[in-house]
Amino acid sequence: MNMISITRGAEDFREQSVGPEEDQGAQIKRVYGVFMRRWRVMLAVAVVVYAAVVANTMLSPKIYTATALIMVNPAGQQVLSQDQTINTGPSYEDAAVESEIEVLTSIALSARLVEAMQLERDPEWNGALRPPGPVASALAPIRALISNDGADVEPRVRDIEAEREGIAAAFNGALSVKRRGFSYAIELSLDSRNPRRAAELLNRLTEVYLQMQTEARFEASQRANDWLSHRLEELRQEVQAKEQAAETFRSQNGLSLAAGGGANQTPQSAEVQTMMVSARADLAEKDARLRQVRRLLETGGSAESLATTLNSPVVGELRSRETDLAQRVAELRQRYSAEHPTILAAESELENVRQRIQLEVSRITASLQNEVEIARARLNTLQGSFGGVAGSNDDDNGAVIHYRELLRDATAARSVHESFLQRFHEVADQGDLPIATSRILSAARTPGAPSKPNLSRAMLVALVFAGMCGAGIGFLIEMLDASIASAEDAERKLNVAAIASVPVLRPRDLSGIAPHRRKPADYLVDKPASGFAEAFRVLKTSLMHARVDRRLKVLAVTSAVPAEGKTTVSLCLARIAAMSGQRVILVDCDLRRHSLSEAVGVSPSLGLLDVLSGGSDWRGAAVQDPESAAQLLAVLPSRFNPRDVFDSVAMEQLLDDLRAHFDLVVLDCPPVLAVAETRTVAKLADLTLMVVRSDKTPTTAARMAIREISQAGADIGGVALNWVNPRRRGGYGDTLYYSYASSYYHS
Repeated sequence: MNMISITRGAEDFREQSVGPEEDQGAQIKRVYGVFMRRWRVMLAVAVVVYAAVVANTMLSPKIYTATALIMVNPAGQQVLSQDQTINTGPSYEDAAVESEIEVLTSIALSARLVEAMQLERDPEWNGALRPPGPVASALAPIRALISNDGADVEPRVRDIEAEREGIAAAFNGALSVKRRGFSYAIELSLDSRNPRRAAELLNRLTEVYLQMQTEARFEASQRANDWLSHRLEELRQEVQAKEQAAETFRSQNGLSLAAGGGANQTPQSAEVQTMMVSARADLAEKDARLRQVRRLLETGGSAESLATTLNSPVVGELRSRETDLAQRVAELRQRYSAEHPTILAAESELENVRQRIQLEVSRITASLQNEVEIARARLNTLQGSFGGVAGSNDDDNGAVIHYRELLRDATAARSVHESFLQRFHEVADQGDLPIATSRILSAARTPGAPSKPNLSRAMLVALVFAGMCGAGIGFLIEMLDASIASAEDAERKLNVAAIASVPVLRPRDLSGIAPHRRKPADYLVDKPASGFAEAFRVLKTSLMHARVDRRLKVLAVTSAVPAEGKTTVSLCLARIAAMSGQRVILVDCDLRRHSLSEAVGVSPSLGLLDVLSGGSDWRGAAVQDPESAAQLLAVLPSRFNPRDVFDSVAMEQLLDDLRAHFDLVVLDCPPVLAVAETRTVAKLADLTLMVVRSDKTPTTAARMAIREISQAGADIGGVALNWVNPRRRGGYGDTLYYSYASSYYHS
C-alpha cells in the first residue's frame, strides 16, 4: 500500500548528471529524510532532556534576591578649600565608579562582612555545616573505611580563617554589583535562600563598605598628619637657626634693632621708629595678601578660600551661586540630553556667573596691587626721612646689608613654618570628620517573591535545549549509521542503480489475512493489487528491461549477508512473474540452509543435487508451487555436497535446458560474503540482483559483495531495497512519493 519504486537502468544511472539546483534540493530532502527516519529517537531524547531540565528546575531551592542602591561622589568629600585639603576621591569620574565597584566585590570587604555576621555559623554559606545528602550518606561508610583504613585518625582541626575565605568567595559569587547606566549609582543584588537574611546581609554589607571608606579617609589624613609633624619640626629648627644667626651677626657688628640700623647711628626718635615699623608691617601684610591671592588664582582655589582671602562678600556669593548652578547642571544632564533647552539655559547662566567672578577677582587683585604700591611708597618716604635723621652711613655699610639678608631669610623661613603649621591643624581637623564619599540611596528590603527558579524561562530554555539535543542525537545516530536507508542512499553509497523498493508489511496490512497466510509470499497472492505486489511487478519489469542488447532469462538473486530477505524476494518475484503468464522456475542454490522448501511448504523426494549428479532429470525433481504456476527446484536437507557442483558442466547444461523451457529462471543464491559458490552461480546467470535490507545492511558489506561478484564476472542488474518502511523515508525519491498513489490504485 505504502510503496515506492525507482526504476532506472544501470547505464542511465552511470550517465546521470546532477545540477546545482537539484543537488541543493537533494541536500534539503536528505535532511528532511533524517528527521523522518529518526524522529522517534529525537522525540524521545527531547522529552527526556526536557523532563530532566524542568524537574531539576522545580526541585531546585528557591532563591530570593535583595537589592540596594549606593550613590558614589566621584569628586570626593571636600571639607576644606581645594588648596588646603588632600583630595580623597579619584581624579576621573568613570574611574571612580569602577573603582568603587571593585571595592564592593573585593574579598577583603566580603571577609569583613563574614567576620561581622559570623557567617561561618550559617549552614547556607558554610557547606561543612549542611547535613549530607542521600548519596553522600550512602558513601560515608566507604569513605571512612578508605580514609581510616582501620586505624584511629585524629579529628581534623578546624581552620576558621580558611573557612571564612571560602565563605567570602561564595558570598561574592552570590553578590552582583553593576553600574546603572552612566550615572553614579551602583546597584547591589544578593541571592539567598532566606529572604530576610538576604536583605539583612546586603544592608550590613553597605554599612561595612561605608565604614571602610571612613577608615580609609582617616588613615590617609593620619599619614598626612604624621608627615606634616615631621616637616614642622624640621622647619622650626630651621627658623630658630636663621634667627639665631641674624641676632649673632647684629651683636657682633654692633647694629641696632631697627631695620637697616648702622653701628654708630645717633639714637632715633620713638615716633619715627614707630612709623617705620608700622609701614613695614602694613607693606608686608598687603604684599603677603597679594601673593596669596595670585597663588590661589594660579592653583585654582576654592570658593571659600578666595572669598576669605579677598575679603569680598561679592565673590563669596558668586562662588556659592556657581556651586549651586554646577550641581543643577549635573542633575539636568542625568535627566536630559546635552542639547536640551533647559541644560543649555543652565549652562549659559553658569558661564555668566563665572565671568562675573573673574571680573570681580581681577578688580580686587588690581586694587590690592595699588595698595601694595602705595604702602611701598610710604615706606620708602619714611626710610628717606629716617635716613636724613640718622645719616647716610648705614646705606653704604656692608654689615647692614648682610644683616638685612639674614633677617629676610629668617622671615621667609618663619612664613613657611606658619603655613605648614596651619595646614597641620586643618588636616588634623579633616581627619576627625567621619564622612564617607558614598551614601545609601535605597536600603535593601525583604523580597516578597523568589527570583529563582524562573519556571517559565526554564521551560523555554528546556524546550530549546531539548530540541537541540534531540536533533543532535538524531543526526549523530544518522552519521554513525552505516546501513543503507533508502534507494537514493543505496545509489549514492553503492554506485549501483536501485531498481525497486519493497515495503515492509505492517500488522494492519495483514489484519484481514488468515493467520497461517500472513507470509509475504502468500500475501502477494492474496493481495495481487496491493502496493507490495506492485513493487515486485516494478522489479520484474526493471529486470526485464535492464539490458537492451539481450533478453533476461536467468536471474541470480543474492545478498551480502544473511537475513536480508533474498529468499522471500526470489519467491515473490517468481510468483508475480508466473501470475503474469510467464513460465517460471525457481531454483534453490543454497546448499546449506535450503530455505526455499521451508518457505513454500513442500517436501520433494528429489532435489537439485540429484539433478546435477545425474541421478534424475529436472522434470522429475521440480514440483509445482502450491500458490502459483511457477515450478520449484529445491535442495533436500540431507543432500549437502561439499564439492563445487555449480562450477561444473552439469550446472551449465541444466541452465541451458531451463532457458529453453522457461521464460524466467530465478536462482535463489546464498549470501555472497557467507558462501563462496555464489560467485560461480552469479557468473552463470544473465543478471544478478543484490538484495539489501533497509536500515540494516552495512554499507561496507554491500559494497564488498558487489565488488566480489563483479570481479567474478557477474553482471549486476541493480539493487532491490527490502523491508522499506514508508513512514520513515521522508523523501520524494523513495516510498513516500508512491504512497499517495497507492490509495487510488492499490488495495
